[in-house]
Amino acid sequence: MTTTVTDLPELLKGIPPGAWVAISESQNRTLAFGVDAQTVHDEAQQMGEDQPLLVRVPDQMLAMFL
Repeated sequence: MTTTVTDLPELLKGIPPGAWVAISESQNRTLAFGVDAQTVHDEAQQMGEDQPLLVRVPDQMLAMFL
């Protein structure tokens, strides 16, 4: 099992609070974002990402561990 440390504030920069975000499986880029998780997931899959990581942008950027 590999542990990956991701700078989420950098990946989520400019994305509004409450939005759903699809992040690449390698966790190095943001693929899509929007208000509906299913739509965001579908957009990421259309970009060729089979298993995107979906997260919701919090109202306040705090320390998070996923």
